[in-house]
Amino acid sequence: MLLKIVLLLAIIFQVIAAVVSLRLTRKTKYNLSWIFISLGFAALLLRMILEALPFYFDVEPKSYGFLYIWLGVGSAIFFAIGLILIRSIFTYMEKIEKEKRANEKRFLSILIQAEDNERKRLAKDLHDGLGPLLSTIKMSLSALKKPNTKEQEKIILDNLDKVVVESMKSIKEISDNLNPHVLDNFGLDKAINNFIQKITTTGDIKIKYTSNLNDLRIEVSKETVLYRVICELINNTIKHANANKININLYYDIHNISLTYKDNGRGFELDNLFKPQEKGTGIYNIYNRINSLKGFVNIDSKINNGTIVKIKIPFSNDIK
Repeated sequence: MLLKIVLLLAIIFQVIAAVVSLRLTRKTKYNLSWIFISLGFAALLLRMILEALPFYFDVEPKSYGFLYIWLGVGSAIFFAIGLILIRSIFTYMEKIEKEKRANEKRFLSILIQAEDNERKRLAKDLHDGLGPLLSTIKMSLSALKKPNTKEQEKIILDNLDKVVVESMKSIKEISDNLNPHVLDNFGLDKAINNFIQKITTTGDIKIKYTSNLNDLRIEVSKETVLYRVICELINNTIKHANANKININLYYDIHNISLTYKDNGRGFELDNLFKPQEKGTGIYNIYNRINSLKGFVNIDSKINNGTIVKIKIPFSNDIK
């Protein structure tokens, strides 16, 4: 009785091993060595079933003796060939690991470069935008210290008031570039609409935006990333694509937030996307930002056929 139980357990474990082996075949990209190993497990399973049959049924082992022997020979050969060829699996895994490390280094380098560019842009905005205005205020205050007629003082004060107002506008623009107040106060949907209105005022480009977010507030990190990604995509289209139409669809369900972005611009060669380059790091920024949210990005572009970008990130909303 004990032997029957042990044999049954052995068969069950062998079935599990064979199933796991077959499932791993797909993950190894149907590598030849793993196919032979899977065949070895299958042959071993059949051999074990034949070995257990006389203990459960009135079967004479001699009736399938040759099959039993050939299954044993087959399993041994399959395992031997699989183990001899298994080096290719490790070579493939090493290759994937090297590519992964190389991609991580490249993305880290691009991220550092993007942050450096952002700091340079902020410094330029402060220097070119706010700097001259503050210098003008200082000159006006110095002029007020000198003897002036009431008419001259009025002119200086009026000019000073205008410069102060202009300085406040400049500070607001810099602040909005860093962290748009519309996004903080009203959410992603209204922030995107607000940005699109600013872009389309010239009439040079038409942007169609549809979404089911409405007033829904999602996690701050996801709102910020999606807003920055959409702004980056629009800026890329305006600067490089020579397009006049953009379609943006942003939808959520219980599982994901999906963004589809499409323009009718000049497009680009996807083969050149990940080649080392000094400029055009916007796509890298998008990959990094979406990757930080455990999402995925798919880009489809062809020369003179526009660009389609599909993005999907997990949706979980802890906002009360």
